Amino acid sequence: MISLSNVHLSLGGRPILQGVDLTIQDGECLAVVGPNGCGKSTLLRTLGGLERPDRGEVNLPNRCTVGYLPQEANPEVDHSLEEELLGAFAEVRSAMQEMTELEARMAKTDPDSVAHQRVLERYAECSHVLEQQNGYAIEAQVRRVASGLGFSPGDLKRDCREFSGGWQMRILLAKLLLRRPNVLLLDEPTNHLDLESTLWLEQWIRTCGRTVVLVSHERATMDRLANRIVCMEHGTADLYSGDYSNYLKQSEAKRRAQWQAYERQQKEIRTMEAFIRRFRYNASRAAQVQSRIKQLEKIERIEPPYHPSAIHFDFPAALPSYREVLRLENLGHAYGDLQVFSGLNLAVHRGERIGLVGVNGAGKSTLLRLLCGREKPTEGTLHIGGKVESTYFAQYDATTLDSKDTLLQAIEATAPVGQAARARDLLGAFLFTGDDVDKPVRALSGGERTRFRLAQILFSPANLLLLDEPTNHLDVTSRATVEQALRDYTGTVVLVSHDRVFMDCVTNRIVEIAGGALRVYPGKYSDYLTHKERLLCEQAGESPGNSSLSQTSPSPGLRPPAVEDTTDKEQRIRQWEQRKARLRQKERLAKNIDRREQSIALNEARSEEIDQEMANPSVAADYSRLAPLIDEKQRLQREHQEMLDQWEALHNRLEALQDEENEDKT
Repeated sequence: MISLSNVHLSLGGRPILQGVDLTIQDGECLAVVGPNGCGKSTLLRTLGGLERPDRGEVNLPNRCTVGYLPQEANPEVDHSLEEELLGAFAEVRSAMQEMTELEARMAKTDPDSVAHQRVLERYAECSHVLEQQNGYAIEAQVRRVASGLGFSPGDLKRDCREFSGGWQMRILLAKLLLRRPNVLLLDEPTNHLDLESTLWLEQWIRTCGRTVVLVSHERATMDRLANRIVCMEHGTADLYSGDYSNYLKQSEAKRRAQWQAYERQQKEIRTMEAFIRRFRYNASRAAQVQSRIKQLEKIERIEPPYHPSAIHFDFPAALPSYREVLRLENLGHAYGDLQVFSGLNLAVHRGERIGLVGVNGAGKSTLLRLLCGREKPTEGTLHIGGKVESTYFAQYDATTLDSKDTLLQAIEATAPVGQAARARDLLGAFLFTGDDVDKPVRALSGGERTRFRLAQILFSPANLLLLDEPTNHLDVTSRATVEQALRDYTGTVVLVSHDRVFMDCVTNRIVEIAGGALRVYPGKYSDYLTHKERLLCEQAGESPGNSSLSQTSPSPGLRPPAVEDTTDKEQRIRQWEQRKARLRQKERLAKNIDRREQSIALNEARSEEIDQEMANPSVAADYSRLAPLIDEKQRLQREHQEMLDQWEALHNRLEALQDEENEDKT
């Protein structure tokens, strides 16, 4: 068990932790939440012994090992990735090396000597270390963790210095997981992971049996992992049981109760103050006035409920572009001999919000760079539609984030003509106030960089947003602001994000890059997951179990075996009952088939009506009329395919029953 008792800590004269009391049970997972700058990272560093509290105590169990993953780091190593990860097993490798030396010494000493016995004892101790830490499988452990975090087998031989900043963070995370300390302190561990690696990490944490304290702004991750939520406010830590969704309900109820208590007290104070002002000079009421004054002095003032600061903005109305914004025709790209993808074909239309998904290295960020013109495709054609103006949000962008200019200078430089005066107000909307605007761009933290790049976008005349991880380092409240702004945005969006909740709120079409090719899924991210689940079930020969087909009769190949009766009469009765049951099944199937055919006909008729409406030039030119038709058309297409699948399955079952009937007749 880990405990913090009345911990106070100030940094640079600013109080960060102000009387934190916290108890962490062995094996539980705590998620630390709160707005940027509230002390979440400081709390982790204090738990890890990297910061010493000014007052209070931090107590950890004896022989407890702690591993800490910071938000950002630049490890300077000059050897291969495999060698760096094997460094997590320093004790094991040392024991293995010593065992080799001990084996040589044993061969040179008398088996009956005391020296030989001492060598044997030490050899047994080293062997015990290997058994405890599964030392003979460390190479396999390295490969498994590296693969889970997105590294390819070929990456293990690459020099660590060749990897970019995000991959450097993955190296640190992989090494930390391989060490398997008793306590894991993880500061936004999923910021640099794709969706697949995030899911792998979540599963690792769920099964590792370690105590985990993580800072995260990802709601889905906290819902899957957290036993309790620690909310940092005013330098103190409030505990909530359950996952993040439960925390939201509890904290909202608590905040409501606090606000009601605050308002009641304020009303009482105003009443007393009004009485004192009115009768202060009235001799007959002097005693009552003095009584009210004493009551006011004794009141323990309730602080108003804390409302975390968050960015607040809306994207400017996008100038209309042509209906087709982008078209990819056999698009391909390669870096030397490495072919990232080829033969990509895709059309992006005005108003769509497309989410790019795929495993790390599939080419999502590469495709975004091609779309914005930062790189040229090595094969195929990229067509940009008429009147399309794009802007690109890069997760790592040295061209805009490594400047010596101040924030105010940098934002004024990107402002359109006549808009520079708005720069300070714009920075204020993204929480850069006072002296913050004079801070050099290159000195920004992770969250500040994200906010600054979003602020720059607002000065862009773009009607196509190309966003690569636009919510990294943002707190939950600010992420919700970005979600709403993108939902209200009238232009076109293509984005990459590992935040599942964010993707589900924003997207209306998912494009998956896998194996160098594209696959398109209509709908939002949760619809994409449903499609993927169905495909996996089909590949495994299983039924998703959520359609009406699961309620029909067993498949033809699963008829119960016949039981041999002792009399012809009993056999005839059984055969008659089987024919009667089969006839009822055929009637039910025929009715279901008729209903499916009627639904398909209505669906197709409505689809034709929509096509005719969309072909009307006045509708095609009016996005407010066209967008609902596009959404309805996509929904009808999904339903049409589902009904066709159901119709085909019902027909197959009916034909199988007919075959059974024909077999019985022969």
